[in-house]
Amino acid sequence: MSRAPHVPVFPPGAAPVSFLIDYDGTISRVDVGDALLERFYSDLELLAAKDDDYDAGRIGSRELMQWDMAVLPDDAELLRTTAATLPQDETFAGFVAAVREAGAVLEIVSDGLGFYVESNLARLGSALASLPVATNDNPVAGPEGMSFPYGHPACFVCGTCKRERVRAHQVGGRVVVFVGDGTSDRYAAHHADVVFAKGSLERWCREVGWPHRSWDRFSEIGAWTRAAFANGQLPRAGADLERWHAVHGRPPRDFICGPEVWGEGRTAPAP
Repeated sequence: MSRAPHVPVFPPGAAPVSFLIDYDGTISRVDVGDALLERFYSDLELLAAKDDDYDAGRIGSRELMQWDMAVLPDDAELLRTTAATLPQDETFAGFVAAVREAGAVLEIVSDGLGFYVESNLARLGSALASLPVATNDNPVAGPEGMSFPYGHPACFVCGTCKRERVRAHQVGGRVVVFVGDGTSDRYAAHHADVVFAKGSLERWCREVGWPHRSWDRFSEIGAWTRAAFANGQLPRAGADLERWHAVHGRPPRDFICGPEVWGEGRTAPAP
């Protein structure tokens, strides 16, 4: 897997824009972990209860994913083969081309089971396998094998801290466009400059009045990307950055997650 560097590196002269993209339910048309559980785990009532606990903030994603790996079959080949059959958005490759044409950068930020991301991206196009990916490390060897190289050092709720991935790109002088669909994506969306949301992320945006753009397929975001660079909705050069922020504003400096609001060392969001 092409691991994203913890401190992002940007090519000189590139457009100062980073697209951070969720994988499960976003690039993939279904959540791969959920699909594996629905196929191979028989206690659907307990499965629904675990999902409810996660959505309600009673458990964090690290705890949930380790439970997932404990109850899924101890058969790496079966899980990998099944994950490879699940549908993805075939328009994603065209969207990546639009980002690269504009000179912007793209990073996959996934808080899922992780082991299928690189191979599934390669199914969409061989060049996509080299995209930088920030996700959990999962050798598909049970719950003890999982590790979280992109987790927060003082907060253990999420496996991949998407919030800090957004902030790392912004520290590098980037406008961040975040695309997602799930529960943990709200933590990234709160800090991103531009948000594309669907699913539970869109429901959250609507509930709290968070600015976002609705979407379904990456072809829509690709068309928007080309138009946004052409008409100044996104900055094409570093010299345009201050003017862009003066017009569009800056993301909030406060926090809705992490040790700043929950305290250090938590494995589930505070009540």
